[in-house]
Amino acid sequence: MEISSILLARAMAWVEPVDLNQNGSVYYPDLVKALVARYNFLKVPQKPEDFDESKGVVFAGGKLGNVVIEQLIIYTFGIVLDTRVSTQESQRLLDEAFTWGSKELGLTYKPGMVRRWQYGSQVTFRSAARLDSRSPFQQLAENVSKEVKKVTGETHNYEVAFASIDYDQLTRKHPLGRFSIQRRDNTPFSENKYYSDAPLPTDVHIRLLEQFEAELLK
Repeated sequence: MEISSILLARAMAWVEPVDLNQNGSVYYPDLVKALVARYNFLKVPQKPEDFDESKGVVFAGGKLGNVVIEQLIIYTFGIVLDTRVSTQESQRLLDEAFTWGSKELGLTYKPGMVRRWQYGSQVTFRSAARLDSRSPFQQLAENVSKEVKKVTGETHNYEVAFASIDYDQLTRKHPLGRFSIQRRDNTPFSENKYYSDAPLPTDVHIRLLEQFEAELLK
């Protein structure tokens, strides 16, 4: 398996922004100026309605050192940071931002305030393995191909193009994402290129894909 690109590496810290600003002394416009000065964000909240945490206060197109920050979003119950490096790097940057904010802006932050982390990982990769290898779906795909030829007179080799693993979304108030693998959009099957999405750290996501490919190729 060859990783083509990391499209998203998201880390979300479950911590309420009001807890980071316990006495309300940090003024949002001042926070915007400080974040722009440190991270050079190209998109920042400007209008009063942009500061609605229930919808997400969005900062986008930033950079620190050699790491591009796709976006930083402040929600009522958590804060999200996206890069295209790894979820580990996104988490590091977010944790570092909390520490910086406590020193420079007067935020109230102590280690342990983030009770849990949540992740999102999206990658594209190339693999010679077919998703329907070694499964009843392979036979189903062959049967569908035969029946379509009878109807149209044309030969089209059907195969599984999307696979998804999910859980009962109603068992959790804030749902986690599903694990999915699919053929890359607008890409011929012959290029063997796939897209995968997972609610996991980047390294774990890639390791599971490698294990899955190894099973298919046995």
